[in-house]
Amino acid sequence: MFNTKLFFRNTPLAIVAFIFSLSMTTCKQETNNTANQEIAEEQVKDSVNNGETIAVTDSTDDTATTSGSTESNTSDEADTTEDEIEQETPTLNDDLLALEAEYLDMLEPIASLKESKPTTYWFIVSWLKTNYRTPDWTNYGTENWQKTAKNRGIDCSGFARIMHDDIFSNKIAGGSQGLLDNYCNQVPKNEAKMGDLVFFKAPNSETNRIVHVGVYLMDTYFVHATSTRSAAKGLGLKVDSLVDQRWDDELVAYGRVKDEFSASTD
Repeated sequence: MFNTKLFFRNTPLAIVAFIFSLSMTTCKQETNNTANQEIAEEQVKDSVNNGETIAVTDSTDDTATTSGSTESNTSDEADTTEDEIEQETPTLNDDLLALEAEYLDMLEPIASLKESKPTTYWFIVSWLKTNYRTPDWTNYGTENWQKTAKNRGIDCSGFARIMHDDIFSNKIAGGSQGLLDNYCNQVPKNEAKMGDLVFFKAPNSETNRIVHVGVYLMDTYFVHATSTRSAAKGLGLKVDSLVDQRWDDELVAYGRVKDEFSASTD
């Protein structure tokens, strides 16, 4: 059995002090280790409580989202490329460029089509400053017919017919009411897209009888043949916005040409 009194009596004081110091250091290290462990555990708890662990998960999700976004953007770029392939810029001449310059302010809201849909943009430009007149449909479809019509004149339903034939490959014919009744399915305003027809009643009319039609382009803008003085010198096509009070008040319906009248489905 260990005798403490005998140990201290027979052991030099220096050795006793050394042993005591060593014992105290060991105890202090154990105390520090325990404290450090408790601090580490508290930090983990705080990390969870503050949502830091969730943040790591969100970061992983963000990476996945970014990857998906990249795939989506790649798809969009592919779609844009297809559109550019579909619509190549036509051969331009001085007459076309002069018409564009004269109507530049009116064309400004649809200026992006010059790059994204050049065939559509320059088709519209080519019909600017055409008189408003019921066309003669004799020999329609020939190259000479369009040249004659641009000199003679075109009305609203006639322009809608020509634009759908040349740009959208749809075969439609008749007056504005007939286009809605016989060739179109009505679509909601928020689903309108390029090529849809927009139908109007007469100013201050108490009925919804259709008397005017235009072709929807983008961002509330549509193109139509008009006899109003709003077109330069009372001639030609006009690009207008459906949010303008005059057209908003008279707007009756949006119509999308039925698939059965698309030449691409023949």
